[in-house]
Amino acid sequence: MQRYFATYDKFKNIIINDDDIFHIKKVMRMKINECFELNIDGDICLCKITSLNPFEYEILSKKDENHELNGYIRLLYCLPKGEKTDLVIQKAVELGVNEIVLINSTRSIAKITKENKDKKIERFNKIIKEASEQSKRTKLTKLEDVISFKEIVNYKADISLIAYENSTNTLCDLNHVLNQVSGKSVNVIIGAEGGLTKEEVELALNDGYQEITLGKRILRSETACFYILSLLSFFMDK
Repeated sequence: MQRYFATYDKFKNIIINDDDIFHIKKVMRMKINECFELNIDGDICLCKITSLNPFEYEILSKKDENHELNGYIRLLYCLPKGEKTDLVIQKAVELGVNEIVLINSTRSIAKITKENKDKKIERFNKIIKEASEQSKRTKLTKLEDVISFKEIVNYKADISLIAYENSTNTLCDLNHVLNQVSGKSVNVIIGAEGGLTKEEVELALNDGYQEITLGKRILRSETACFYILSLLSFFMDK
């Protein structure tokens, strides 16, 4: 069943945005008496259409469900080239990530500037909303800013990890860390295509990050995201 996100205004009126009403009427071509789900600031409601012009509906019942992880994952992702950011954001949401922070790192080919930041973030949040609806998320993933690498010190967590291809740690070390993540807040940094500079790694380590390896093979930046986020999701949910 199709799910949409809505919010309460200060008078406790339910606000559905015009794009979602258009989607219900013109894309999904729903009819009177058809049902859809509405996530109203975390309250999941089953609704039935009572009128199309004007668009009106009634709430039939509330659903007690929670599709969020037992923990909090913040992905700090160094900007890659091309459209990879869109894909990573979409899949990160599906895998349960709670917050995404994009980084203009030293080796990021594509940069987000002050001039195009607002427009980019608006588009990324649209991807988040659509992925959240598809994956039945209870809460929307947060994405508000693009930072320089040195600003990672402003984001604290119980456990902070940095994927580094030259790490001397092993997968056994990673397994040990993963067994501790349930119920915790976790930061994880993934570099862009060219990886991270030694200076960036040192800055992260000095801020309390732990190096992790993702195995013997060198992964693309987007693959590295999917790999570690899948593991974190599994260990938080098990």
